Amino acid sequence: MLSRYYNLVSTERFLVGTSLFRIAAGLLLLYHYLIFYHQRYFLYSAQGVNDYPADFIKGTFSLYNFHSSLTYFDFIYHAGIVVAFLYLLGYKGRIISVINFVFYYSLYVRMFQISDGGDNIFIICLFFLLFANCSAYFSIDSLAASRRSSREGSFRHVLATLLHNFAVVCCIIQLCILYLFSGMYQLMGELWQNGTSMYYIAQVREFSRPMFRSLTENFLELTIVMSYASILAKFAFPFTIMSKRAKPIIVGIMVAFHIGIAMNMGLLSFSFVMIILELLVFTDQEYKRLGKRIVTHWRSMELQVRRRTRRWGHARLSSHRIAVFFDGWCPMCRGIKNSFQRMDYFRLLQWVNFRDTAAQTYGIAPAELEQRMHSMSLSEPYIVRSGIHSFIQMTLRLPQLWLLVPALTMADKLRIGHIVYDYIASRRSLVPVNHCDEDSCQIIYTR
Repeated sequence: MLSRYYNLVSTERFLVGTSLFRIAAGLLLLYHYLIFYHQRYFLYSAQGVNDYPADFIKGTFSLYNFHSSLTYFDFIYHAGIVVAFLYLLGYKGRIISVINFVFYYSLYVRMFQISDGGDNIFIICLFFLLFANCSAYFSIDSLAASRRSSREGSFRHVLATLLHNFAVVCCIIQLCILYLFSGMYQLMGELWQNGTSMYYIAQVREFSRPMFRSLTENFLELTIVMSYASILAKFAFPFTIMSKRAKPIIVGIMVAFHIGIAMNMGLLSFSFVMIILELLVFTDQEYKRLGKRIVTHWRSMELQVRRRTRRWGHARLSSHRIAVFFDGWCPMCRGIKNSFQRMDYFRLLQWVNFRDTAAQTYGIAPAELEQRMHSMSLSEPYIVRSGIHSFIQMTLRLPQLWLLVPALTMADKLRIGHIVYDYIASRRSLVPVNHCDEDSCQIIYTR
């Protein structure tokens, strides 16, 4: 049992959830810094609306308490923005997490007049996650994962893993405590017991929207159901997140509940904090299974779109099909042909290797085909283009390359495109077919 317990806690878990939380928390921090950027002096500085007495300054830690000048305030405030951005990117995760917590806590103790309650649990979980690895995925630090793997099994790595796992568990326990006690306080309220709490919340002008007020006044039965459902969901959350089947359902219910709070009561940051905390309850295996399902469905949808697009293009755009003559002895030409062929959703490009005898039926001189790539329309009038003009015709038929059309057209008008194309075409290497032996192939450089 001790061995199994050791293996359980000494393996890093919840890495994907903490990484997603780091990204969401970084965005929220930047939101807090930037939403009141032009009112920062009025809200947070000692010369604004808040009169910070000497006892408050002595009894609380804040970087803003060390000096009252606006120059020093601006330096700390802008440094906090930079640190929050680095935290979002996941650069030097553990060090930046500590620095970011210090900067945000310094602002947190000065924002009590504009708090909506979500910042309280947010600062608690930020403290817990100082001991967690929040940059294992989707970060700059994840690019150096190979160097971290060499330390696996060491005492330092095991200790960091233990701290990481227990930090995430503490955040989940904190979330469960919040939901459980919130449900208990609701159950003790008379308005929640008789199901009229949602109606009276909608009457508070500061915390309701016209849509919410209209909903509670016109659909009383729905209001009663929502009141009781919120209590049941909060009581059920701590007891259902241990179940793999019930966890996605209860998390989906709570996410929908907080989206409703954000839309109907205007508590945006509170709802966002509660939603991103739900990211921590899923394991890495659950996230990977979800990712595989998303990739599978995305590829299925992409395949259906490609099939329908190709059918539509084949039926409606067949008059715009062209034959493209490429050099089958040129590795670079074959590579371009393969890349463009994958992007040809509408099937508008018919590739012809002019080295084959079948290409002679198109009536273009082989000497001209050796110098430049040619294209010919497959419907009347049979227009033949060469060089940069042929390349422009191909890009016009590939939606992924439409951004290149203006630049190529401008280069053609300025006569630069012809020079660059001829320079590249004259220096391509050729590997003739049927000119290879067991040891080597004949390489031809055209000049």
